[in-house]
Amino acid sequence: MKYISILTVILLFINTVVHSNQLNMQMEAEGNDSTDLSSAGIDGPYIIYRNDAAILKQVLQNENGFYCKSDSVTGSVIGTQITCIINDSISFNTIIKDPSSNESSVYEMPDKIIVFSDIEGNFIPLRDLLISNKVINNSNEWIFGTGHLVLNGDMFDRGLHVTECLWFIYHLEQEAVKHGGYVHFILGNHEIMNMNDDLRYVRNKYFENCKLLNEEYKALYSPNTELGRWLATKNIIEKIGPYLFLHGGISPVIDSLNLTIEEINSIAREHYFNSREARKNTDPRISTIFAGKTSPFWYRGYVDGTTTDDELNTTLINFNVSKIIVGHTIVDFARYFYNERIIAVDTDHAEGISEGMLIESGLEYRVDKNGNRHLMK
Repeated sequence: MKYISILTVILLFINTVVHSNQLNMQMEAEGNDSTDLSSAGIDGPYIIYRNDAAILKQVLQNENGFYCKSDSVTGSVIGTQITCIINDSISFNTIIKDPSSNESSVYEMPDKIIVFSDIEGNFIPLRDLLISNKVINNSNEWIFGTGHLVLNGDMFDRGLHVTECLWFIYHLEQEAVKHGGYVHFILGNHEIMNMNDDLRYVRNKYFENCKLLNEEYKALYSPNTELGRWLATKNIIEKIGPYLFLHGGISPVIDSLNLTIEEINSIAREHYFNSREARKNTDPRISTIFAGKTSPFWYRGYVDGTTTDDELNTTLINFNVSKIIVGHTIVDFARYFYNERIIAVDTDHAEGISEGMLIESGLEYRVDKNGNRHLMK
């Protein structure tokens, strides 16, 4: 019996290794799209802080092709206007802000909230959604009043206008506060991946652009860049009124840690740029927040139906909310799960299925790229 037991352990170990290797190969295959034929293209700007100077780099195009325009500014760049170019007909300007403090974790309920998720570098669908749903006008000015816009993670990867999407949010934040509104950008798994040089889903365009920029990709969003510093101020979970917003969801293991929203954000923020080490940390609070199956920005239990009613009720009680709004897992339209306690808003923007949700006057609506609204049910 002793030998049989040892053999069983060995076989289990081998099976675990094989399964792990298969999973790794699957992840590699999913992350490296052999059909990606994208090449260098207009991109940026990127602002990198080195040696007391701000280096502004941008990929532009002239009659000879794509090239890198680079400028170096000694001293502060606060108040500097930069231009992002999408195509021949669409561009926008924004102003470099004072360094931001970290975002708050809890907010009072505004008069209205509109939510979109998983834009994944698809700038045109994002802008069209915002215009058709009267968040901004054609001049990219805020017309949503004191309402709040929530972008529920995954602005990075798959699309070809990631940088421009990020700067657009950066711009909208400034626009919103002028009118008493607010923009919330929740970090998803793809933000964390890009902040940690996990490049499985990065399009080839950006690797080709890095050659022109003479930079490694990991340098574009590091802590010594404007976009990196800005991303580091964002949260992975926020509460607005009776709603909890996060990219993936709250796993039962996270619940068992009895952490507040503020504590989850504080712990996560300390490890935004070293997530690999965080996953191996001996402190279960840290490792659980960054682990693939339990992380608030990786968990899929709500949409795949593996969360139990008791587990969900525990989460709602722990965080004192009535509903949770998530992205991360694609749905055919913005919809309810678990008797309206979960709202999933990740639709396939790249395929033209752009939806989100609007909360106004106590009612919840599906909204689409044409500005139509349908009472959710």
